[in-house]
Amino acid sequence: MANKKTSEKQKMLAEQRKAKRREGEKTERKKSRRKKGILAAAICVVSAAVIAGGCVWTVKTQPLTHMLPVEKTEHYSLNAAEISFYSWQIYQQYLNNNTSSSDKKPDAETALSKQNYDNDTTWEAYFTDAARDYAQNILILCEAAHEANYTPDEAVTGLAKSALDEFDSSTFPSCVKDEDVTHAMELYLTAWDYSQYIRENISVTEEEMEDYYTDPENTKTMQVCSYESFSFAYDDSSETALSSTEAQELARDLRRCNTRDSFEKWVHDYYAENTTLTEEELQSQVSTLYAESMGYTEGDSLSEWAFSGDAKAGDTTILTDDTNKKITVALLVSEPERDEACPVTLRQILFTSNTYGSSADAKAAAEDMQKQWEAGDRTEDSFASLASSYSEDTSTDGGLYSNVPQGQMITSWKQWCFDPSRKAGDVTVLNSTYGACLVYYVSADTLPSWEQTATDALTEEHYADQFDTFEKNANLKTSDTLMKLVKADSQK
Repeated sequence: MANKKTSEKQKMLAEQRKAKRREGEKTERKKSRRKKGILAAAICVVSAAVIAGGCVWTVKTQPLTHMLPVEKTEHYSLNAAEISFYSWQIYQQYLNNNTSSSDKKPDAETALSKQNYDNDTTWEAYFTDAARDYAQNILILCEAAHEANYTPDEAVTGLAKSALDEFDSSTFPSCVKDEDVTHAMELYLTAWDYSQYIRENISVTEEEMEDYYTDPENTKTMQVCSYESFSFAYDDSSETALSSTEAQELARDLRRCNTRDSFEKWVHDYYAENTTLTEEELQSQVSTLYAESMGYTEGDSLSEWAFSGDAKAGDTTILTDDTNKKITVALLVSEPERDEACPVTLRQILFTSNTYGSSADAKAAAEDMQKQWEAGDRTEDSFASLASSYSEDTSTDGGLYSNVPQGQMITSWKQWCFDPSRKAGDVTVLNSTYGACLVYYVSADTLPSWEQTATDALTEEHYADQFDTFEKNANLKTSDTLMKLVKADSQK
């Protein structure tokens, strides 16, 4: 029964996702990981300035959208049609990234110029402003590459010629022609390739990493600690639930337990006295109390206490959450220390309890999928293909999560992913807060998590400094008047 049920739901979900998946994804999945990154349009920080609408002027037969540059440096330029293509890219990616009914998004059937993002800005201005920043950054990097006599990789530049195959041109703004897409992509790919080259050649010293780690603003973001926690729910309006006073008394009693063993024994005995759980179920509940090697979460009251620098191993605290009507007791088992574990890269296929009816059925679906994968060629590519078709986590490409530190995982995931015997290609089913996941282990990084965090942050700091220099030297010129011709959609 379970196999048939999950199989039918899997087929249904697969068909739904295939219907939504854009035609270009089939081609995109065949490319290397690097090429996928190249063709993904980056979203820039969007300013909220008003861009007034404008008419399309022409000089003889050449429209101003193509005739004059909106943004230019000494050796490169982008016209209104080309920047319109960037606007369209940003608009499409915004729609793809905001799929929830609660997300703020425009009506795709109505012209963006006739809809307001907020009181002062239309949706069209929102996207065209972003495209302007995007275009300027591209030209700055292209000019810097020219000054450095940098030549992009042939594989990168060759992608511009096939870029049209990646996009649905029927939804382009009317001014965008094939040659606009090709030129805009040539400049984008040149800028992207040069920015990667700059980052790859930035060196970070051990002294810089130590300084970064010891900065109080950064330290706890590179640490992990372990703690026990247990919460008492209360409801003063219910005769059967704990009252807030009763919950506080129990919390004060549990707080006296300052070792892991005594903390867990207290909770075990509390469950035994107040529930009908079997001993096996009791042990299962108690096993969830311990959170091992947890990372810092800003704003979380338990995390803020554990990483405050004041709490010591063996200390306990009581945290009251009046909004959710619960009182939590926490015991710090081990104090924060550098996260020396190397982050891991995984692929996962998520099966939710909501879709499959229960966590048990979600787990059964994951186990069925594991058998299906194991009956095939058992490769990462085949797993990624299944993830693209069946996973309910639509935020990733092929279910890929790269460089995940242990501090971001729950204990059961951590124990499996960071097992010293773990090797590439290992697959298992792990419980999730949403249901169950079929997980494929790809690899571990060569750097410890704290060092990776410091290196990444310092690299971006050095890159930002270099970009500032590029920007000063680019002598960028812009036309506010011609910018009014930039569009983000095909609506009028």
